[in-house]
Amino acid sequence: MDALDIVEAKFTFVDGHWEGYIEALHEVPLAASWPERFNALTRARAVDWFECEREWSRWCAEQIAACTDPRQFDLVAFSGQTIFHQPAQGYTAQLGSGAELHAAFDAAVPVVSDLRSLDVALGGQGAPLVPVADALLFGEFEACLNLGGFSNISMDHAGCRLAWDVSPCNLVLNNLARRKGLPYDDSGRLAASGRVISKLLEDWINLPYHKQSGPKSLGVEWLEHSFWPVLEQHERNASLATEDLLATAVAYIAIHVRLAAKGGKTLVTGGGALNAELVRRFEETRPIGQVDVPFDVIVPDALLIQGKEAFAFGFLGLLRWLECDNVWPEVTGSSRGHMGGALWGKNGLSSLSPNSMQRP
Repeated sequence: MDALDIVEAKFTFVDGHWEGYIEALHEVPLAASWPERFNALTRARAVDWFECEREWSRWCAEQIAACTDPRQFDLVAFSGQTIFHQPAQGYTAQLGSGAELHAAFDAAVPVVSDLRSLDVALGGQGAPLVPVADALLFGEFEACLNLGGFSNISMDHAGCRLAWDVSPCNLVLNNLARRKGLPYDDSGRLAASGRVISKLLEDWINLPYHKQSGPKSLGVEWLEHSFWPVLEQHERNASLATEDLLATAVAYIAIHVRLAAKGGKTLVTGGGALNAELVRRFEETRPIGQVDVPFDVIVPDALLIQGKEAFAFGFLGLLRWLECDNVWPEVTGSSRGHMGGALWGKNGLSSLSPNSMQRP
Protein backbone atom coordinates (compact mmCIF):
# COMPACT_ATOMS: atom_id res chain seq x y z
CA MET A 1 0.00 0.00 0.00
CA ASP A 2 2.81 2.39 -0.85
CA ALA A 3 2.02 3.29 -4.46
CA LEU A 4 -0.33 2.76 -7.38
CA ASP A 5 1.55 0.95 -10.16
CA ILE A 6 0.36 1.83 -13.66
CA VAL A 7 1.91 -0.16 -16.50
CA GLU A 8 1.53 0.50 -20.21
CA ALA A 9 2.10 -2.81 -21.98
CA LYS A 10 1.90 -4.33 -25.43
CA PHE A 11 1.15 -8.00 -26.16
CA THR A 12 1.24 -9.89 -29.44
CA PHE A 13 0.44 -13.45 -30.45
CA VAL A 14 3.11 -14.69 -32.86
CA ASP A 15 3.56 -18.20 -34.28
CA GLY A 16 1.39 -19.75 -31.59
CA HIS A 17 3.09 -17.97 -28.69
CA TRP A 18 2.41 -14.87 -26.63
CA GLU A 19 5.01 -12.14 -26.31
CA GLY A 20 4.84 -8.93 -24.35
CA TYR A 21 6.81 -6.05 -22.96
CA ILE A 22 6.38 -3.02 -20.72
CA GLU A 23 6.34 0.28 -22.59
CA ALA A 24 6.17 2.48 -19.48
CA LEU A 25 5.81 2.21 -15.71
CA HIS A 26 4.30 4.94 -13.55
CA GLU A 27 4.49 4.69 -9.76
CA VAL A 28 2.10 7.09 -8.08
CA PRO A 29 2.80 7.40 -4.34
CA LEU A 30 -0.19 6.97 -2.04
CA ALA A 31 -0.93 9.64 0.52
CA ALA A 32 -1.05 8.20 4.05
CA SER A 33 -4.81 8.70 4.10
CA TRP A 34 -5.37 5.83 1.65
CA PRO A 35 -3.73 3.03 3.68
CA GLU A 36 -5.51 4.37 6.75
CA ARG A 37 -8.86 4.13 4.99
CA PHE A 38 -8.07 0.66 3.63
CA ASN A 39 -7.14 -0.63 7.07
CA ALA A 40 -10.29 0.88 8.61
CA LEU A 41 -12.51 -1.04 6.17
CA THR A 42 -12.08 -4.29 8.08
CA ARG A 43 -14.19 -2.75 10.87
CA ALA A 44 -16.34 -0.36 8.84
CA ARG A 45 -19.98 -0.19 7.79
CA ALA A 46 -21.05 -1.41 4.35
CA VAL A 47 -21.71 2.16 3.24
CA ASP A 48 -18.12 3.07 4.15
CA TRP A 49 -16.89 0.36 1.77
CA PHE A 50 -18.98 1.66 -1.15
CA GLU A 51 -17.99 5.27 -0.56
CA CYS A 52 -14.31 4.37 -0.28
CA GLU A 53 -14.49 2.18 -3.40
CA ARG A 54 -16.12 4.96 -5.40
CA GLU A 55 -13.52 7.53 -4.34
CA TRP A 56 -10.58 5.12 -4.74
CA SER A 57 -11.67 4.09 -8.23
CA ARG A 58 -12.17 7.68 -9.35
CA TRP A 59 -8.78 8.62 -7.93
CA CYS A 60 -7.17 5.72 -9.82
CA ALA A 61 -8.89 6.85 -13.03
CA GLU A 62 -7.51 10.36 -12.50
CA GLN A 63 -3.98 9.00 -12.06
CA ILE A 64 -4.24 6.88 -15.21
CA ALA A 65 -5.45 9.89 -17.21
CA ALA A 66 -2.66 12.03 -15.76
CA CYS A 67 0.01 9.50 -16.80
CA THR A 68 -1.25 8.57 -20.25
CA ASP A 69 -4.20 8.76 -22.63
CA PRO A 70 -6.52 5.83 -21.82
CA ARG A 71 -8.14 6.03 -25.26
CA GLN A 72 -5.00 4.74 -26.99
CA PHE A 73 -5.39 1.33 -25.30
CA ASP A 74 -7.49 -1.69 -26.16
CA LEU A 75 -8.44 -2.11 -22.53
CA VAL A 76 -7.56 -1.39 -18.90
CA ALA A 77 -7.10 -4.21 -16.37
CA PHE A 78 -7.83 -3.09 -12.81
CA SER A 79 -6.69 -5.55 -10.14
CA GLY A 80 -7.99 -3.59 -7.16
CA GLN A 81 -6.66 -3.49 -3.59
CA THR A 82 -7.27 -6.66 -1.58
CA ILE A 83 -9.04 -5.92 1.71
CA PHE A 84 -10.50 -9.33 2.62
CA HIS A 85 -9.18 -12.69 1.47
CA GLN A 86 -10.81 -15.74 3.05
CA PRO A 87 -11.12 -18.39 0.32
CA ALA A 88 -11.73 -21.12 2.92
CA GLN A 89 -14.84 -19.17 3.91
CA GLY A 90 -15.81 -18.63 0.29
CA TYR A 91 -15.05 -14.95 -0.21
CA THR A 92 -12.42 -12.47 -1.32
CA ALA A 93 -12.84 -8.73 -1.80
CA GLN A 94 -10.74 -6.27 -3.79
CA LEU A 95 -11.52 -2.57 -3.49
CA GLY A 96 -11.97 -1.18 -7.00
CA SER A 97 -14.91 -0.61 -9.33
CA GLY A 98 -14.48 -1.44 -13.00
CA ALA A 99 -17.72 0.39 -13.68
CA GLU A 100 -16.30 3.62 -12.24
CA LEU A 101 -13.18 3.37 -14.43
CA HIS A 102 -15.21 2.54 -17.52
CA ALA A 103 -17.45 5.54 -16.85
CA ALA A 104 -14.48 7.81 -16.12
CA PHE A 105 -13.15 7.03 -19.62
CA ASP A 106 -16.53 7.95 -21.18
CA ALA A 107 -17.45 4.25 -21.53
CA ALA A 108 -15.06 4.18 -24.49
CA VAL A 109 -12.32 1.92 -23.10
CA PRO A 110 -13.19 -1.61 -21.91
CA VAL A 111 -12.21 -2.37 -18.31
CA VAL A 112 -11.62 -5.79 -16.71
CA SER A 113 -11.86 -5.87 -12.92
CA ASP A 114 -12.66 -8.24 -10.02
CA LEU A 115 -10.32 -10.97 -11.26
CA ARG A 116 -10.45 -13.19 -8.15
CA SER A 117 -14.10 -13.64 -7.20
CA LEU A 118 -15.11 -16.26 -9.76
CA ASP A 119 -12.18 -18.47 -8.81
CA VAL A 120 -13.17 -18.42 -5.13
CA ALA A 121 -16.78 -19.14 -6.12
CA LEU A 122 -15.49 -22.18 -8.03
CA GLY A 123 -13.71 -23.45 -4.91
CA GLY A 124 -10.28 -21.99 -5.69
CA GLN A 125 -7.92 -19.85 -3.67
CA GLY A 126 -8.39 -16.78 -5.88
CA ALA A 127 -4.59 -16.54 -5.84
CA PRO A 128 -1.99 -16.55 -7.11
CA LEU A 129 -3.23 -15.48 -10.55
CA VAL A 130 0.06 -14.34 -12.09
CA PRO A 131 1.34 -17.91 -12.85
CA VAL A 132 -0.72 -18.06 -16.05
CA ALA A 133 1.27 -15.05 -17.28
CA ASP A 134 4.46 -16.68 -15.99
CA ALA A 135 3.82 -19.79 -18.06
CA LEU A 136 2.80 -18.00 -21.25
CA LEU A 137 5.24 -15.07 -21.16
CA PHE A 138 8.26 -16.26 -19.12
CA GLY A 139 8.53 -19.94 -20.02
CA GLU A 140 12.33 -19.79 -20.35
CA PHE A 141 12.65 -19.78 -16.55
CA GLU A 142 12.25 -22.85 -14.37
CA ALA A 143 10.40 -20.77 -11.79
CA CYS A 144 9.07 -17.23 -11.32
CA LEU A 145 9.19 -15.68 -7.85
CA ASN A 146 7.36 -12.52 -6.84
CA LEU A 147 8.46 -10.76 -3.65
CA GLY A 148 5.59 -8.45 -2.83
CA GLY A 149 3.55 -8.22 0.35
CA PHE A 150 3.77 -12.02 0.26
CA SER A 151 6.24 -14.18 -1.62
CA ASN A 152 4.69 -16.45 -4.22
CA ILE A 153 6.23 -18.80 -6.74
CA SER A 154 5.15 -20.62 -9.87
CA MET A 155 6.89 -23.39 -11.78
CA ASP A 156 6.30 -26.11 -14.34
CA HIS A 157 6.07 -29.65 -13.02
CA ALA A 158 5.62 -32.48 -15.53
CA GLY A 159 3.81 -30.15 -17.91
CA CYS A 160 1.54 -28.75 -15.19
CA ARG A 161 1.86 -25.24 -13.74
CA LEU A 162 2.11 -25.26 -9.95
CA ALA A 163 1.94 -22.11 -7.84
CA TRP A 164 1.33 -21.03 -4.27
CA ASP A 165 2.00 -18.31 -1.71
CA VAL A 166 5.24 -19.31 -0.02
CA SER A 167 5.47 -16.90 2.92
CA PRO A 168 4.89 -13.32 3.96
CA CYS A 169 7.51 -10.90 2.66
CA ASN A 170 7.40 -7.11 2.46
CA LEU A 171 4.33 -6.82 4.68
CA VAL A 172 6.46 -8.21 7.50
CA LEU A 173 9.77 -6.56 6.61
CA ASN A 174 8.22 -3.12 6.19
CA ASN A 175 6.24 -3.48 9.42
CA LEU A 176 9.43 -4.25 11.34
CA ALA A 177 11.34 -1.41 9.65
CA ARG A 178 8.69 1.04 10.84
CA ARG A 179 9.88 0.35 14.40
CA LYS A 180 12.93 2.37 13.35
CA GLY A 181 10.79 5.08 11.77
CA LEU A 182 11.59 3.81 8.25
CA PRO A 183 9.12 2.87 5.50
CA TYR A 184 11.29 -0.15 4.60
CA ASP A 185 14.72 -1.65 5.21
CA ASP A 186 16.68 -0.17 2.30
CA SER A 187 18.65 -2.98 0.58
CA GLY A 188 18.22 -5.05 3.76
CA ARG A 189 20.97 -3.11 5.57
CA LEU A 190 19.33 -3.39 8.98
CA ALA A 191 18.75 -7.11 8.51
CA ALA A 192 22.38 -7.57 7.46
CA SER A 193 23.53 -5.92 10.71
CA GLY A 194 21.37 -8.14 12.94
CA ARG A 195 21.64 -11.66 14.30
CA VAL A 196 19.12 -14.42 13.70
CA ILE A 197 17.06 -15.34 16.76
CA SER A 198 17.14 -19.12 16.40
CA LYS A 199 14.06 -20.03 18.49
CA LEU A 200 11.89 -17.39 16.82
CA LEU A 201 13.10 -18.56 13.42
CA GLU A 202 12.21 -22.14 14.31
CA ASP A 203 8.72 -21.16 15.48
CA TRP A 204 8.02 -19.16 12.32
CA ILE A 205 9.37 -21.92 10.08
CA ASN A 206 7.08 -24.47 11.75
CA LEU A 207 3.82 -22.52 11.40
CA PRO A 208 1.09 -24.96 10.24
CA TYR A 209 0.60 -23.15 6.90
CA HIS A 210 4.02 -24.30 5.73
CA LYS A 211 3.07 -27.95 6.22
CA GLN A 212 -0.04 -27.65 4.03
CA SER A 213 0.07 -28.84 0.45
CA GLY A 214 -0.95 -26.48 -2.34
CA PRO A 215 -2.78 -24.82 -3.88
CA LYS A 216 -2.76 -22.41 -0.95
CA SER A 217 -2.69 -18.67 -0.40
CA LEU A 218 -2.09 -16.14 2.35
CA GLY A 219 -3.88 -12.97 3.44
CA VAL A 220 -3.36 -10.27 6.04
CA GLU A 221 -5.76 -12.16 8.29
CA TRP A 222 -3.21 -15.00 8.51
CA LEU A 223 -0.55 -12.54 9.63
CA GLU A 224 -2.83 -11.21 12.36
CA HIS A 225 -3.97 -14.60 13.63
CA SER A 226 -0.90 -16.79 13.10
CA PHE A 227 2.33 -14.95 12.35
CA TRP A 228 2.40 -11.90 14.64
CA PRO A 229 1.19 -13.78 17.75
CA VAL A 230 4.39 -15.87 17.59
CA LEU A 231 6.48 -12.71 17.76
CA GLU A 232 4.31 -11.28 20.53
CA GLN A 233 4.92 -14.40 22.59
CA HIS A 234 8.69 -14.04 22.20
CA GLU A 235 8.59 -10.35 23.05
CA ARG A 236 6.81 -11.09 26.33
CA ASN A 237 9.95 -12.87 27.46
CA ALA A 238 12.63 -10.45 26.25
CA SER A 239 13.28 -7.15 24.51
CA LEU A 240 14.27 -7.91 20.91
CA ALA A 241 16.32 -5.58 18.71
CA THR A 242 14.71 -4.54 15.43
CA GLU A 243 17.87 -5.49 13.51
CA ASP A 244 17.69 -9.01 14.94
CA LEU A 245 13.99 -9.30 14.10
CA LEU A 246 14.67 -8.25 10.51
CA ALA A 247 17.57 -10.70 10.23
CA THR A 248 15.31 -13.47 11.53
CA ALA A 249 12.45 -12.53 9.21
CA VAL A 250 14.79 -12.50 6.19
CA ALA A 251 16.15 -15.93 7.13
CA TYR A 252 12.58 -17.24 7.55
CA ILE A 253 11.48 -15.93 4.13
CA ALA A 254 14.66 -17.20 2.48
CA ILE A 255 14.46 -20.75 3.79
CA HIS A 256 10.91 -21.30 2.56
CA VAL A 257 11.64 -19.70 -0.81
CA ARG A 258 14.76 -21.87 -1.20
CA LEU A 259 12.73 -24.96 -0.38
CA ALA A 260 10.14 -23.95 -2.97
CA ALA A 261 12.57 -23.04 -5.78
CA LYS A 262 14.45 -26.37 -5.52
CA GLY A 263 17.63 -24.91 -6.99
CA GLY A 264 16.01 -23.85 -10.28
CA LYS A 265 16.73 -20.92 -12.58
CA THR A 266 14.31 -18.39 -11.08
CA LEU A 267 13.12 -14.98 -12.29
CA VAL A 268 12.84 -12.78 -9.18
CA THR A 269 10.69 -9.63 -9.28
CA GLY A 270 8.71 -7.41 -6.91
CA GLY A 271 10.00 -4.90 -4.39
CA GLY A 272 11.77 -7.60 -2.41
CA ALA A 273 14.14 -8.17 -5.34
CA LEU A 274 15.78 -4.87 -4.32
CA ASN A 275 16.53 -6.26 -0.85
CA ALA A 276 20.18 -7.25 -1.31
CA GLU A 277 20.33 -9.15 1.98
CA LEU A 278 17.31 -11.27 1.07
CA VAL A 279 18.71 -12.04 -2.39
CA ARG A 280 22.08 -12.91 -0.83
CA ARG A 281 20.32 -15.43 1.38
CA PHE A 282 18.73 -17.06 -1.67
CA GLU A 283 22.16 -17.66 -3.19
CA GLU A 284 24.04 -18.54 -0.01
CA THR A 285 25.70 -21.93 -0.53
CA ARG A 286 25.27 -23.29 2.98
CA PRO A 287 21.79 -24.36 4.10
CA ILE A 288 19.75 -22.10 6.38
CA GLY A 289 17.71 -25.07 7.57
CA GLN A 290 18.37 -28.75 7.10
CA VAL A 291 17.40 -29.45 3.49
CA ASP A 292 17.10 -26.11 1.68
CA VAL A 293 19.43 -25.34 -1.24
CA PRO A 294 20.49 -22.14 -3.03
CA PHE A 295 19.03 -21.33 -6.42
CA ASP A 296 19.97 -19.42 -9.56
CA VAL A 297 18.56 -15.91 -9.03
CA ILE A 298 17.79 -13.88 -12.19
CA VAL A 299 16.95 -10.27 -11.31
CA PRO A 300 15.75 -8.38 -14.43
CA ASP A 301 15.76 -4.65 -15.20
CA ALA A 302 13.99 -2.13 -12.97
CA LEU A 303 10.90 -1.94 -15.20
CA LEU A 304 10.18 -5.62 -14.81
CA ILE A 305 11.19 -5.79 -11.13
CA GLN A 306 8.66 -3.15 -10.18
CA GLY A 307 6.10 -3.60 -12.91
CA LYS A 308 5.79 -7.35 -13.47
CA GLU A 309 2.68 -7.90 -11.35
CA ALA A 310 0.78 -5.05 -13.00
CA PHE A 311 2.11 -6.27 -16.37
CA ALA A 312 0.82 -9.77 -15.63
CA PHE A 313 -2.60 -8.50 -14.57
CA GLY A 314 -2.76 -6.56 -17.82
CA PHE A 315 -2.17 -9.84 -19.65
CA LEU A 316 -4.84 -11.62 -17.59
CA GLY A 317 -7.25 -8.81 -18.45
CA LEU A 318 -6.36 -9.22 -22.12
CA LEU A 319 -7.14 -12.95 -22.01
CA ARG A 320 -10.49 -12.19 -20.38
CA TRP A 321 -11.26 -9.57 -23.04
CA LEU A 322 -10.49 -12.16 -25.73
CA GLU A 323 -12.70 -14.72 -23.95
CA CYS A 324 -9.80 -17.07 -23.18
CA ASP A 325 -9.31 -18.85 -19.86
CA ASN A 326 -6.97 -16.85 -17.62
CA VAL A 327 -7.13 -19.06 -14.51
CA TRP A 328 -5.97 -22.68 -14.39
CA PRO A 329 -7.36 -25.10 -11.78
CA GLU A 330 -3.99 -26.70 -11.03
CA VAL A 331 -2.75 -23.27 -9.90
CA THR A 332 -5.60 -22.08 -7.69
CA GLY A 333 -7.42 -25.31 -6.85
CA SER A 334 -10.67 -24.26 -8.51
CA SER A 335 -13.00 -26.89 -9.92
CA ARG A 336 -12.29 -25.89 -13.53
CA GLY A 337 -10.36 -23.47 -15.72
CA HIS A 338 -12.23 -20.25 -16.41
CA MET A 339 -12.26 -16.63 -17.55
CA GLY A 340 -11.83 -14.64 -14.35
CA GLY A 341 -12.86 -11.00 -14.22
CA ALA A 342 -15.84 -8.74 -14.83
CA LEU A 343 -15.81 -6.98 -18.20
CA TRP A 344 -17.18 -3.47 -18.59
CA GLY A 345 -17.59 -2.60 -22.27
CA LYS A 346 -17.41 -4.74 -25.40
CA ASN A 347 -15.13 -7.75 -25.64
CA GLY A 348 -12.21 -7.99 -28.02
CA LEU A 349 -13.90 -10.51 -30.32
CA SER A 350 -17.08 -8.60 -31.03
CA SER A 351 -15.52 -5.16 -31.32
CA LEU A 352 -11.95 -4.93 -32.58
CA SER A 353 -10.48 -1.56 -31.67
CA PRO A 354 -8.28 0.54 -34.00
CA ASN A 355 -5.35 -0.33 -31.75
CA SER A 356 -5.91 -4.09 -31.94
CA MET A 357 -2.90 -6.38 -32.02
CA GLN A 358 -2.72 -9.67 -33.90
CA ARG A 359 -4.92 -12.18 -32.14
CA PRO A 360 -4.93 -15.99 -31.90
